[in-house]
Amino acid sequence: RRSRVIELWATLKYLGKNGVNELVTNLHERAVQFAQNLGDQGFEVLNDVVFNQVLIACGEDAMTEKVLKNLQELRVCWCGGSQWHGRKVIRISVCSWATTPEDVDLCVDSFVHARALASHPELAEI
Repeated sequence: RRSRVIELWATLKYLGKNGVNELVTNLHERAVQFAQNLGDQGFEVLNDVVFNQVLIACGEDAMTEKVLKNLQELRVCWCGGSQWHGRKVIRISVCSWATTPEDVDLCVDSFVHARALASHPELAEI
């Protein structure tokens, strides 16, 4: 466990104060982009984005679970399931420095596709 701190120290040393600030700011901006774009597409954004986490629901729990399953099978982005205030949710965690605005757009498109498949399973055959 003690050796893990060496990686952290090296990263902080390499990035410096401004680099760490830029990293944190970028992660937050991509999470906000996720929340805004998914909200614009009619998904329920359940949390205030304060750092890099976004919680999404798709109406009833069963629909949220179907959308999550489809989203994971589409393999454009990876999101996990969780529960929040007694509801099933899709948890988005923006945690890579390499995530671009274009990456978020692709992921949002995947969410829309996953929801369409959950609503109309016959689309999967097309």
